[in-house]
Amino acid sequence: MLLRNGKLQQLGSARQRERRARERLVDDHVADVRAIASRYRNLGLPFDDLVQEGMLGLLDAIDHYDKERCPDFDRYARFQIRRAIRNALTDKSRLIRLPKQIVERRRALDRADSELTNASGTHPSTGRLSDVTGLTPDAVRQARDYVPVVLSLDQVVQPDGSTLESLVADDLSPDPAADVLDQEQMELVDRAVADLPPRQREIVARHFGFGCDPEDLSEVASSLHLSQQRTRTIERDALYALRNRLERPLQRDADSPEPATGTGRT
Repeated sequence: MLLRNGKLQQLGSARQRERRARERLVDDHVADVRAIASRYRNLGLPFDDLVQEGMLGLLDAIDHYDKERCPDFDRYARFQIRRAIRNALTDKSRLIRLPKQIVERRRALDRADSELTNASGTHPSTGRLSDVTGLTPDAVRQARDYVPVVLSLDQVVQPDGSTLESLVADDLSPDPAADVLDQEQMELVDRAVADLPPRQREIVARHFGFGCDPEDLSEVASSLHLSQQRTRTIERDALYALRNRLERPLQRDADSPEPATGTGRT
C-alpha cells in the first residue's frame, strides 16, 4: 500500500511539473503570438480573434513538439502560430470559403502590390507582379479576379422597395397555376366518373379511392359478389369510357377556331 501511494504521489508531482512547464511556455510566448498576429491585421478577422487563433497554434506546438525533429522550440512555435492564424483567415474570414492556394496567392499579391505602389507611386502591372512574386501572369490574373460576389437577400433591388428575397423563386413552394390546373382536372375526372353507369362507377370509385379509401380489386369483387375477372372487365370498360369522355373536351379545344382579329364593317 505504501509503495502504491508513493507511485501515485510521484505521478501527481510529475503532472504538476508538466502543467507548470506548459504554463511557463505559454507565458514566455504570448508576446510572440501578439507580434505575429499584428502582421495579419485588416485581412478579415479582428485582432483579438487572430490572437486567439495564434494561442491555439502555440498550444498545439507545445503538445506536439518533437525535440529530435526540431531542436529549436521557439522556431517551431512561431511556425505553428503562423500556420494557425493563416488557416483561420482562410476558413473563417469570408462568407464564401476560398481555396487556401488562392488565399495565399492573394495575400502575396496584395503585399507585393502595396510595396511596389509605395515605391513607384503607381499600381504595378500584371507582368511586374509576376516577376516579383514568381507566379505566372495567368496565375496573377486568376488570383486578382477571383472575388466572389456576396449579396444579401434583404438588399433592395426595385424602386418600389422589393428585396432580392421577394424576387428569388422558391422551388419548394407550390405553383399556383399548377394547383389551379390540377383542381380543374380533378373536377373534370369527378364529373366523368359520376356519368358512368352505377356498377362501373362503384368499382372505379372504390378501387381508385374517389371519396373513400382505395380498396384492392379483390376486395371490391368480394363485396359485390363478382369474380375478379368479371370485376376487372367492368373496370376496363369503365376506364375506356372515361378516357373517351376526358379526351372530348381537349379535342373540342384543339378544333375550336381562333377568334377573329380583323375589323369588319358594321
